[in-house]
Parts: sequence; C-alpha cells; structure tokens
Amino acid sequence: MSSHDPFAPLHSEEWLSEARRKAIHLSFLVLPLLLLFEPLPWPRGRAEWSVLLIVLVAGAIAVDVVRVHDRRVGSLFRMLLGGMLREHEHGSLLGSTYLLLAALLAVELFPQAIATAALGFTVMGDAFAAMVGRAWGRPRFFGKSIEGAVAGLLACLAWAAFMGLSGHLPWGVLLAGAVVASLVEFLPIPLDDNLGITLFAGYAMKLLWSTG
Repeated sequence: MSSHDPFAPLHSEEWLSEARRKAIHLSFLVLPLLLLFEPLPWPRGRAEWSVLLIVLVAGAIAVDVVRVHDRRVGSLFRMLLGGMLREHEHGSLLGSTYLLLAALLAVELFPQAIATAALGFTVMGDAFAAMVGRAWGRPRFFGKSIEGAVAGLLACLAWAAFMGLSGHLPWGVLLAGAVVASLVEFLPIPLDDNLGITLFAGYAMKLLWSTG
C-alpha cells in the first residue's frame, strides 16, 4: 500500500476500533429521530418519554455497576467490546449510559424540538469529530485536532439543516446550537461529551428560542 494513500489511516486497527465504537454511537441517532417524529403509539410526549428513559438509564447504570464490580462480567465486556472501551470506562459508566442520561435530561429540561436537536448534535458531532480526527487529525489543542473539529461542525450543521428543512426550529437557533455543540466537543470541559454537548447546546437554543 502506498505511503501516500490518503485512506491508509482507515485500515489501521486503531481507527477500525474507533469506527466500531462510533458506529454504536451513531445507532443512537434513532433516539432523536423517534423523539422528533414519534411514529410509534408509545412513547409520545414528555411524560411517556421520561418514563421510558428513566427505565433505560436505570437499567444501563445497573449493568455498569455489575460490570465494574463483578470480575466475570467485566471480563465478558472486555472480551465482547475489546478495544472499543475507553480506559476510564473500565471503572466507570459507559459512554452509552451517559448518552441515555443526556437524553433523559434533555427531555426533562427542554422543549421536545430542542431536545431532539441537541441529541442529534451530540450523536453526529462527536462521532464524526472522533473518526476524522483519529484518521487524519494532528492534535494541536487540548489533545484535539482542527480536522476533527471541522468534521464535527459539518456533521452538526448537517443535522441542523435536516431539522431546519423539516421546519421544527428556526434556522438561527439551530445554527447557534450547532456551533455551541462543536465548541463544547472541542474544548476541555470537565464533563462527559455526551452530557456537555447536549446540555450546553440545548440551553443555548432554549435561550435564543425564548427570546427570539
């Protein structure tokens, strides 16, 4: 394989492991889509979504507690997930648990359209920033790369365009949310990205929408 092949990084085991992890992360896009369109008879509305998400969060935390404190269960997770687990996740909550918690907080704190937008930014922005940054990025600031940050912003803008074209929120509100989400992903904020992106972007959009 040529050393000048721009796609060579995509064949590395490190990137493939990251891609598998982010594929799982991207599958959570089903949450904001279901929240936005509510195609199923249940859940519908904040109260029903809260019940579902409370159950999911409680279940995810219970699994994490058992995984962390039971060596056999922990070994099973390491065998199944392999290199997809972050180092800090061996002794704490998984990113998927934080994402479910972020969804619950978003539903409780924000109007449904804003919760949907914020969760979409979290899923899309974080995934594409990580995959592009891992493949082609050169860490320069806070251990992050400009390449990854740009990819994350473009992914957030794509989600903003989807929601804007479907008429759920004003364009200005969505663009502000996309920018805030990208900044939070890039900056070294001492909060899990799934929580930080969702909450900061959600509050920014809520503030702009209520005063617009």
